[in-house]
Parts: sequence; C-alpha cells; structure tokens
Amino acid sequence: MATLAVAGQTGAPSVATVREAPLSLRDPRVGCLLDGRDESAKIIAALGLLPSDGGEIHQPVGRLGLGSEVAFPANVTWTGENIGSAIIQPAPGYTGRLISTGKYNQISNVHFHGMRTSNVLLTVRGPRSTFHHLHLSNSGSHGMEFVGTDENASAHANKITDINIEDCLGVGIFVNAVAYDNEFLNVWVGECRTGVRLHDGACFFDNLHVWGCVGNGVELGDSAHRNIFQNIYVESNGTGGAGSGVVLWQVWGNQFVGGRLWRNASNGIELYSSGRTRIMGLDIHDNGENGIRGRDSAMCQVIGNQFYDDTTPRRQDRPIVTVGTSNNWIVSNNVMRAYDHASGGMSLAGGNNVVSGNIE
Repeated sequence: MATLAVAGQTGAPSVATVREAPLSLRDPRVGCLLDGRDESAKIIAALGLLPSDGGEIHQPVGRLGLGSEVAFPANVTWTGENIGSAIIQPAPGYTGRLISTGKYNQISNVHFHGMRTSNVLLTVRGPRSTFHHLHLSNSGSHGMEFVGTDENASAHANKITDINIEDCLGVGIFVNAVAYDNEFLNVWVGECRTGVRLHDGACFFDNLHVWGCVGNGVELGDSAHRNIFQNIYVESNGTGGAGSGVVLWQVWGNQFVGGRLWRNASNGIELYSSGRTRIMGLDIHDNGENGIRGRDSAMCQVIGNQFYDDTTPRRQDRPIVTVGTSNNWIVSNNVMRAYDHASGGMSLAGGNNVVSGNIE
C-alpha cells in the first residue's frame, strides 16, 4: 500500500492510505491468456507480486485453466469481472483440486466449472474469509469443502453469501472436519449427489434451497451438533430412487425453523439417534414415506408445522412416526389431519411424549 500525507491540518500530520489498483491477470507481469490451458505457475507468480500484507487480483473475462492446486496466502482478494464469464476450470487432463484458501481471503464474481473431471472446486482451509456471488458447477467431486486440521488451522467463521452450486458428482457443500461457526446466506444447491453435508457444528444457514439431488438433500453426522437452519426449501431429492430432505445421524441440538420440505423420495426429515432436535414452522408435505421419522431419538420438539399431501393417490404415509427407543417428544400446535395422509395420523413410540393442541 502507498501512503499520502494530508496537508493543511494543524498538529501532527495525518496519513491516508491509498489502495493500490487490483493486479489484472492480463497484466504483462502475469501474462495469463485465459484460454483454458494450464496457467497455474502464472497464478502462483501473480500472488507473489502482491504486497506482503495482502492485495487484490482481478480476473477478466475468459477461462483460467489450472493444472495444479493453487493455495491463496492470507489477505488476498480475488474478484472476477462477472459471474457468468470469469471462469476457473481444470486444464486438460487435470483431475485435482482447483483453489484453496487461507485466512482473510475474499472471492467474488467467479464461475468455477469442473467439467466433470475436477476434484473439489473450492477448498476452504482457513478462517474468516468471505465468498459471495459465486457459481460452482460440474465438479467431479464436491463444489465447496470446508476442512481444517486442528484449532490453529481451522476452517471456521467464514461467511458465504449468494452462491449457486449445481451438478456436482459429490456434495454441493461439504462442511468437513474442524469447520465450525460458518454462516451461509442465500445458497442454492441443485442436482448434486448430496446437496449439503455437515460434519461439524454451530453453522448457520438462512435461505437455503436444495433440490433434485440423487440422494439426500441435507445430511448431518459426525460432530454436526447445534446447527441452525432457517427459511429452508428442500424439495424433490432422492432422484436416484431413495433419499430424504434432511437426514441426521447421531447428532444433537439442531434446529430447523421455517420453510418447506416436500416431494422428497423418502422422508421430509429423518432422525437416527439425534436427540434435542427442534422442528418448527415448516410445511412438510408430499414426501414419499413420512413427514418426520425418528429412530432412537429422544427429547425432540415438533411445533407449529403443517403436514399434508396433495397428490393423488396420497404418497406421504403419516405426518410423524417414531420407533425404537424414541421418547419424550413434544408435539404441539401442528396441523396433521389423518385424512391428508395415506395411512393416517402420527405413531409415537415411548410413554412420556407430550402431545397437545394439534389439529388431527
């Protein structure tokens, strides 16, 4: 950064910071052709031209081909000309990861296109970065993966806004190990193997749309505790023949508040040994099996939802079914008429459930 003294003021002179212009990939010092061929070495050299405390790179319209994984150092901002035509893709024959981030990065206005041959398109390996206005498609693996190694190298506290992910052979968004406290706003994931998978906790999703995935729309397992999902729209997943809107495996304390779960091949929400789950204010309808199915899950709350099926013949078997050691559920103020389901009303295991105020 350059500095400039501000004149005409009394006392000690103040100093203003003048921001350097972004470094373009077409700058002669970089020399990218952006024709899809491998330019990984040029990108690594360009990152080395930035100031030691960080800087900005501008990606013009064109196809940036990468033949090796490019890791961003801290404090780098990468901005594309526009989301439709500033493209990052694997170079011919390359099947590895494309971009990995560090600490305090910003990436925006770029389309990552995996050409069905790449590994992960965007790997988040550090904390406190921001990602917005991105389109990720056609990955041979995952779209975005958040993965850390330990508390000192974690992928936490990142902010992700206005992201479209589609047609990935793996998971659209995979929050993997040591990747907690990430915030997602306005995210759309479609036609992947799995839409969203969480293996860590305390993440926040607001305005999440997941649809048309081969398997489950959203999966929570491993250490995916205490996540919050708000205003979710999870539909038409299980195109491979089986798959639920949301599936939880041995996790606890997750919340789903507001939105719609519908037309999924199996259940709207499926819980396996996942206690203290809270499900509130959702429309849960037209799923292929049950609205909610809980197995060996205790102390869950199902409050203020609407369960129904508008198809002919009815597909959704029952609004709520719990089995195994499930017990101590609170089921209240829901609309779940037996008439609106293929087999009738709810069926709860255990003798200590609280059921009140429902329209059945």
